[in-house]
Amino acid sequence: MSDSELRKYFKFNESDLAANRAGKLSEKQKKALDDAETGANKILIGAGIFFVLLALLISWGVTSDIFQGDFSFSNLSSDDKVGIGLGIGLPWLILGFFAYGSFRLASSKLDNSVQSVEGKVNFVKVEKQQSYSNSDGSTSYRTVQQYELRVGRVAFENVAEELLNIIEEGDTYAFYYTKQAKQILSVELVNKRK
Repeated sequence: MSDSELRKYFKFNESDLAANRAGKLSEKQKKALDDAETGANKILIGAGIFFVLLALLISWGVTSDIFQGDFSFSNLSSDDKVGIGLGIGLPWLILGFFAYGSFRLASSKLDNSVQSVEGKVNFVKVEKQQSYSNSDGSTSYRTVQQYELRVGRVAFENVAEELLNIIEEGDTYAFYYTKQAKQILSVELVNKRK
């Protein structure tokens, strides 16, 4: 392992590391995190708008079929009224829930405060269930193997296997990372194992 390999893999420099040691983000890291969050927020807002438009489209489809020709609400049976209510209300309830969630996530700000952990590094191979959709619309599950990098009580999930060739298991490292997303910002070797 060399410092240059760590810097290249995690994309940080000496000024980033110095800022992280002080518990702060460097200007470069702030900009990168803000840009990533802005991009994610745009996607979430787009998803929210899509859900609202889909609910409008479904409501329009239901009401346009009903109001063709001579229509009198008083001539409808109670079952027809319930059907109309469900046909309009249910899409708004479900899609409105997803739209609200998308807009709420887009308006929330991630806590990118710098955290640190120091300790011996362990890599653990874990198995997780992943769901995926089949072509017929059903959902299937498969077991995938991923690596976790553990330092003290902190686990960084789904690390690339390439990292096993850069960091030596059992050596002591200091990791600087964001609080909420646990994104590794910088790393430094503290002590080689004996």
